[in-house]
Amino acid sequence: MFKLTFSPASPYVRKVLLSAYKAGIQDELELVEAGSENDTLLRGKNPLGKIPVLQKHDGDFLFDSRVIVDHLNKLGGGLIPENGSERDIILSRSALAEGLTDASLLVVYSERYAGDETPSKLWLDLQLGKIDKTLDFLEIDIINWSNPKGFDAANIALATALDYMSFRNVIDWKSNRPKISQWFDNVSLKLLGFAETAPK
Repeated sequence: MFKLTFSPASPYVRKVLLSAYKAGIQDELELVEAGSENDTLLRGKNPLGKIPVLQKHDGDFLFDSRVIVDHLNKLGGGLIPENGSERDIILSRSALAEGLTDASLLVVYSERYAGDETPSKLWLDLQLGKIDKTLDFLEIDIINWSNPKGFDAANIALATALDYMSFRNVIDWKSNRPKISQWFDNVSLKLLGFAETAPK
């Protein structure tokens, strides 16, 4: 069994879980709840203290969702092409989706940890600007994201990012971006494990 640090609201953990479904090894994951004693031990393997952290069969540890997804791809395949320009495209799209998640999380954290202070408008505008520009780009480019071989790492990363924005009410991305909305609706119905891993 693998051990994976788990928080039901984390978009990074969800990306790993969906990748495990794609690789066909979801039943081999033992989820370790964030804040538990075992979670403290696992998270201690990452000096940044961030989740997810994956403990492999051989006892070694991996951290950062992108690294873990790459490892799962080697086990089950289908997430990231092995080589060539197609691999570069999937990795670049994955990075774009990851940036969307990062900016969304920074918006959430800036409000959550502001304490009695008002969150910096300059900081919020910077992150929301990144999100808006990325969504504007995707509204045009999303037609190219369909993969005849099935859902890949980029599809999973983007679907996770979009759903996280809705979950945390970061921005209303559905009302004025019909192409992204249609793409998301299709993916959310067909992507294995999407309903089971919905944030809570």
